[in-house]
Amino acid sequence: MKAINEFDLVVVGAGMAGLSAAAQASAMGKRVCVLEKSRGPGGRMATRAKEYGCWDHGAQYFTARSPEFRAQVQQWLEAGLVAPWREPIAVWDGEQLSVSRSRERYVGVPQMKSPLVNRAAGLEVFYHTQVTQVQHRESGWIIETNQSQWCAPNLILALPAPQSQALLPAGSAAQALAAGAIMEPCWAMLLDVEYPLNLPFAAAFVNEGFLSWIAHNNRKPERETGECYVLHATAEWSRAHLEALPEIVQTMMLEEFMRVLAHWLPGQQLPPIHVRYVHRWRFARATEHDARAAAVWPEQGLALAGDWLTDARIEGAYCSGVAAVIALFEFR
Repeated sequence: MKAINEFDLVVVGAGMAGLSAAAQASAMGKRVCVLEKSRGPGGRMATRAKEYGCWDHGAQYFTARSPEFRAQVQQWLEAGLVAPWREPIAVWDGEQLSVSRSRERYVGVPQMKSPLVNRAAGLEVFYHTQVTQVQHRESGWIIETNQSQWCAPNLILALPAPQSQALLPAGSAAQALAAGAIMEPCWAMLLDVEYPLNLPFAAAFVNEGFLSWIAHNNRKPERETGECYVLHATAEWSRAHLEALPEIVQTMMLEEFMRVLAHWLPGQQLPPIHVRYVHRWRFARATEHDARAAAVWPEQGLALAGDWLTDARIEGAYCSGVAAVIALFEFR
């Protein structure tokens, strides 16, 4: 028989939206838990660390525009959890490199996920916990996992839209909203080179070919020295190769990287390159959304949260999680 766990609020997903929601609810005196299928927090603010290097292979940086998120970023700055990324960022159009327009960019330190690891430490987060079903009853929500059953009058799904859609009751307004979101994939490749490339920038937006982003991860603040690079493919190419074998994706992305480097470093012999990992972000970014901070049905104790509801930025995820909790508990 499954163990039954009772909370005021259950949040599904330990990315920025989920942990921000859980922290807000905890600050309001609510008993809250977070269920996360992975082994740690982060979501797309992920970091992959191995003995031969470290890569932020999801979100590469974030900005802060709204007063509430700027206040949160300031707290993280004071705690040493984030830092400004002031290295030059380039734009490549296939013929020339130009400097990306100046803006305040931030990264987690010493890893992108650092602020989320810190936030999760003060919450009840259950990892390796895959939610298989949610049901709404008169008493509230029943959340099923393989090991346990969780009960709460309030539920927040802080997941990509397709994953939320799969869990929500058929025919519900929440399911229809999630079904209407369109999310694009992204293939990421992590590699290192044997000696410095000495590129004149830390990262580049690539507007020609099928790579969209190339970053020297070690040129972010408070990273170890090294030659670790992150490559992202465009949404169009990633969609076309969504089910391709990782070995094929690796070969094609490496060839494209070397082609771009030949433009940037003409006549220079390239160092040996070691591909360490390719990762498929199936739900990397929403291209069509409802442009709201959070989707809330307070009479049911239900909310959806995530950057797919806003503008596909980390700030949007943060604001979405906070807004979901405030809307739920203001009603109650």
